[in-house]
Amino acid sequence: MNEILILEIGDQRYGIDFHDPFFFLIRDLLYEGTWEVFAADVNNKDHVERIHKLQEIENKTGRISGSLFLPISTSEIKSYFKELDLNPQKLKNATPEGFYELAEDEAESEEIDEAMNLMDFVIETWPSYARAYELKGTFLIEKGAQEEGIALLKRAIEIDPTLAEAYSELGQAYYNLEDYDKAIEYWKKELEYTPYDKFAYFMIADAYRKQGKIGSAIEILRKFVSEDKKSILARYELMDLYNQMEEYELAKEYEDQILKMTPYYPGDIEPWAKVLFKNERYEEVIRVVEDHIQKYPIDAHFKILLVVPYAKSGRYNEAREILNEFKDQKDWYYYGKKELFETNLSKEELDLCGIR
Repeated sequence: MNEILILEIGDQRYGIDFHDPFFFLIRDLLYEGTWEVFAADVNNKDHVERIHKLQEIENKTGRISGSLFLPISTSEIKSYFKELDLNPQKLKNATPEGFYELAEDEAESEEIDEAMNLMDFVIETWPSYARAYELKGTFLIEKGAQEEGIALLKRAIEIDPTLAEAYSELGQAYYNLEDYDKAIEYWKKELEYTPYDKFAYFMIADAYRKQGKIGSAIEILRKFVSEDKKSILARYELMDLYNQMEEYELAKEYEDQILKMTPYYPGDIEPWAKVLFKNERYEEVIRVVEDHIQKYPIDAHFKILLVVPYAKSGRYNEAREILNEFKDQKDWYYYGKKELFETNLSKEELDLCGIR
């Protein structure tokens, strides 16, 4: 039985039942929060009256977000649609993006199975919505169902050949399977639609490295560097690749470029610092890293890069404080940087910093 509650606003009385919250949710998930489009899509008089009632309540109370009625399971969503005799396939102006975003939220909460249930519902309701196949395919690959996940990703790009996310995921899937040719093929296809995606450039270069095709790795990174004038990491990778090929003059050209740059991207700070350590420019690293951490406290993990220049400046107490902090709170990160310390500090300096 659908019990009615009476809501009084001023001299107005409204009957509220447990289906009303679902209408707020559907408005936000399927209609980007627009009552008018929702109302135009339904031909049931009771549904139209309900929408007008809820609009009127909002006009008096202020906006009511459908997210207030989350969480809700896919089975509950289906149940409400059935109870209300509301067929989502017949809602011609409804769009599934809201369900896609809800599935992403479920995945972030590690509710992968529920996220996949949502995408199954979307595929059943909107079979030509490519992103649902892409997202479910990604989830399946994360769960180890490689073949099934790859099949769904390929289905996604059959429906929408411009869906860059699907090419990216296919590249990653084949890379993990060590099929580097296919990984490169899909990442290059991704770059046709997202030409500034630096992740794809770096992964293509890495796949070429895995194949021993150093020249091809250099070629793709040189192309990226020509488009991104600020990337230190790409120049660092080129410097390393040229050193591997014993092309030391070309490697030095990229090292010199890095020495003239200041990190623009947070991910460039560490490779930049390594080059400056090699050239004994310790004070510059201290200045840039300290300034960055002060501006962006969320990047406090970069403090560990200060151990080397602090030690070189005789600030051993400060170096030890940082090391102790990381040993206590992020020991995995500390041990991942031991090679950095051992490469740049003498045995005496390591001892004075308490690095064993």
